[in-house]
Amino acid sequence: MKKNLLLIAFLSIFSIGAFAQCTPAVVGNAGIYPDSATNFLPAYQGQPYTQLITVKVPADTLQAGFPVPIAKIKLNSIVGLPQGLTYSCVPSNCEFPGGQTNCAIITGTTNDPVGEYTLTVTVEPFIGTPPAVISNGPQTFSYYKIVVNPANSTQSLNPNTFTVSQNMPNPADNACDIYYTLTNKADVDIRLMNAIGKEVQRIRTSGNAGVNKYELNTAGLAQGIYFYSVFNGQTTITKRMVVNH
Repeated sequence: MKKNLLLIAFLSIFSIGAFAQCTPAVVGNAGIYPDSATNFLPAYQGQPYTQLITVKVPADTLQAGFPVPIAKIKLNSIVGLPQGLTYSCVPSNCEFPGGQTNCAIITGTTNDPVGEYTLTVTVEPFIGTPPAVISNGPQTFSYYKIVVNPANSTQSLNPNTFTVSQNMPNPADNACDIYYTLTNKADVDIRLMNAIGKEVQRIRTSGNAGVNKYELNTAGLAQGIYFYSVFNGQTTITKRMVVNH
């Protein structure tokens, strides 16, 4: 893998900004979690929002075919957040050192109209070693989005088909609610997997036709990224969640 391409990918990490006291998730390869394909969690009007991002910056990159140390990547700005949402960084100056893993959080509560909000992020990588540290120039990215949903999460669920909501709150602390709809009364299986796909919980419960709610206990889980799936006997729907105590 070409490290210069990895550096470019890394610039997108800072579309996340970071909140004061976050703890990075345990990750493997250098990268940004979540990535641009997974994107950010949806927000709900009038409800607290938190998006945790883990940033693992590579120690070096390639310039003209030669390895060059990455001194830091600096987040200059995030424009386009729904009103009420803000970001902060760890480190607080929004300068992420090369070869380190840090985290970022967007947090707050928004009452902006329902819709999709595209974020415009400007970042600046710095390469070299002191005193010969130079900027690679600011770069702008606009592929991260936050979707604002109605305050009542069940409004987005279709009672005429099998649907599953995003867990609330997300990130979860000790517990969170998962809403799902069934067209008929049925038993459902709810599975919780960690970031590498290992099952950590399995629940068998019964649901009625229409909207159902299950309270998932997350108190004993380590902080990090998880996936939960709901199986109605025919179809499985899987969503991503974060646990942050």
